Amino acid sequence: MVAVSEQAEQAGNDEYQDDHMGAIFKEGFSFSGFERDLVAVNLGSEGYLDISGTSGADSISDGRGSVFADFDNDGDLDIFLTAVQREAHFLFRNNVGNESKFLRVDLLGGRSGRDAYGAVVRVKTSAGTLTKIKSGGSGFLSQHDPRLLFGLGDDERAKWVEVTWPDGTTVRLNDVPAGSSLRIVEGEEGSERVAERRFSLVDPLSGADTLLAKLELGLGDTFPDLSLTTLDGANVRLGDLIEPGRRYLVNLWATHCVPCGREMPELQALWPRFQEAGIDLVGVSIDIETVDQVPEFVADRGIQYPIYTTEEVSIPRIFSREEVLIPISFLLDDRGRVVEVFSGWTERSREAVHALVGAGIE
Repeated sequence: MVAVSEQAEQAGNDEYQDDHMGAIFKEGFSFSGFERDLVAVNLGSEGYLDISGTSGADSISDGRGSVFADFDNDGDLDIFLTAVQREAHFLFRNNVGNESKFLRVDLLGGRSGRDAYGAVVRVKTSAGTLTKIKSGGSGFLSQHDPRLLFGLGDDERAKWVEVTWPDGTTVRLNDVPAGSSLRIVEGEEGSERVAERRFSLVDPLSGADTLLAKLELGLGDTFPDLSLTTLDGANVRLGDLIEPGRRYLVNLWATHCVPCGREMPELQALWPRFQEAGIDLVGVSIDIETVDQVPEFVADRGIQYPIYTTEEVSIPRIFSREEVLIPISFLLDDRGRVVEVFSGWTERSREAVHALVGAGIE
């Protein structure tokens, strides 16, 4: 039998993660079949209610470990999730019930061990007795907030707080005000009030900010001077098309993109109104391996506004990640600077594009 060192075993694990596990995700596959993460609310005797969709925490990112903790000390539990083999991290801020009353208990063990694992805390409220056990963790390689958090609803105080230590001894505190954070030490009477600073976690990015984070350019930046080729084979640069006093709607698309096929005929219908409004429509196909399909694709849809193809090197000048978002349109001013960005072909993006020329959606 050959002994394998811990270092060699770890090196083998790292190689497996990089060469096999990572490759699966890079190819866009999912171990869980893109199953959404589950969030449920406890309804007591009525069971649990699935609130995954309304919570906003129903990620499809192959989560492997989650932690429940009150990161901002506002009296409710937030969720931290690791996913995609530690490549992605999510912090879901809980904004539900954080104005209600709460009580926090921090246990410090003695004879039972410093972490006081196995201790039971009971809190008497007007709605009944709440019970929690101090545990060493749950789920996959996860350690939750060691402070035990109890919701009091509208109660201004808990009638009593009782701790049963692992050796069976108990301590009880009476008439505990809401909003308290208590540290209770095994073998000592009473408790210590802990001052905790409440603060605000960063706000989630808006839809526009999320989109811009995936691009190499932002509002006000000069759009890249792409090398373009007409369907007749003539080479031009985007900068050569820019003229004073005109604006430009640069629409990126590809033959394999289904929404692009729906968007382009609508843009064609709006083309005369774009011209009247001083906006030149510029269609740019990002087809690389399928560039030979572009002329037929354009002809089948009756597209007459200018269509160009571009080089593969143009793509990373626009998108900051491997993910390419199409269809996407950039409104440029007469100096080639980005004024607005329209992503996809949804009702919202359609309305925004139509609004550029004062046209409603029929």
